[in-house]
Amino acid sequence: MRILQYVVGGLLVVGLVVTSIGWYLSAHPGGERFESCHWEGSRVVLGYTYGPGDTVSTMVRPDGDHVVAQLRVDRAKGAQRAIALTGEARYPISGGPMSVQYPNGAELNCPAR
Repeated sequence: MRILQYVVGGLLVVGLVVTSIGWYLSAHPGGERFESCHWEGSRVVLGYTYGPGDTVSTMVRPDGDHVVAQLRVDRAKGAQRAIALTGEARYPISGGPMSVQYPNGAELNCPAR
C-alpha cells in the first residue's frame, strides 16, 4: 500500500512539472520581442536588436486572418558588450495588412504606413 502512495505522489509531481512547463511556454512567445513592427503596403517590416556575435532568426507565417511572427536571438558566448545592433526583416504577405501576433497569441502593435 505504501508503494502505491509513492507512485501516485510521483505521478502528481510529474503532472505538476509538465503543466507548469506548458503554462510557462504558453505565456512566452517562444523567443524575443520585436522592437518595432509596421506594414509597408503588403509587406510586414519587423525591427529587432541584437549584440555582436549573436545569431538571429525570424519567422513569419500567415494564419488565416492574422500573421504569426517570431524572433529568436541566440546570444554569443563570452564577454557581454555594451553594443546594440539593429536589424530588420521584411516579409511580403498576400492579403496585405492584417493583425500580427506572437505564437502565444499576444498582439504586436503593427500599423500600416
